[in-house]
Amino acid sequence: MSFQHHGDNPFEQEQSRLIERLKQQQEGMAKREYPNGRLNASDDGEVAFKIGGDGERGVVVIDFGKPVTWVGMTPQQAVEMAQLMIKNAREVSKEPLRVVIG
Repeated sequence: MSFQHHGDNPFEQEQSRLIERLKQQQEGMAKREYPNGRLNASDDGEVAFKIGGDGERGVVVIDFGKPVTWVGMTPQQAVEMAQLMIKNAREVSKEPLRVVIG
């Protein structure tokens, strides 16, 4: 997935593109793209990622496919990422979870 393109029901073509981008990142071959412009000199551009839960260990994992020091996103992308994190947390948690906003 990508901060620029993700949701609950991604189109198959878009999902294939993001999987390919993650693979390219892992191989160090991904082309740098800046969908919202470059934030600063250390901005390496768009980064694909996947979020998944490990039910056996009870953890949620974010895999960027490469070393990443920081990420930036729009407010809407932050909300969508939070929703994915919460969804995965609920799937792997053995206890009821409470989400507090504010």
